Amino acid sequence: MSSVESVSSVTTELSHMIGLPEDVLIHKGLISLIEKEIRLAEMDIADLMDRYNVASKEELYKAIKFKKIPSHPAWEDYIIWKNKEKYIADLKVHLGRVQ
Repeated sequence: MSSVESVSSVTTELSHMIGLPEDVLIHKGLISLIEKEIRLAEMDIADLMDRYNVASKEELYKAIKFKKIPSHPAWEDYIIWKNKEKYIADLKVHLGRVQ
């Protein structure tokens, strides 16, 4: 059995077990996945806020620029922070499209 067939089989079984049409089950699962990814990215940002004791990526940038904190690995973390914010924004766009 291929993975596509097994996913289809699981979807059908869960649909009957939960009492939701398959399309509704998939839709709810997609929303849950996107929301979970947003929460995980927000947690990553919160970890960076705690690590550097800053409230924003701009504050981290200034702390690096004015040498209040060592630039390594802070620059990499600043880039990660920017990327996480972009990821969250993109996910929210998709979430809005599927809700």
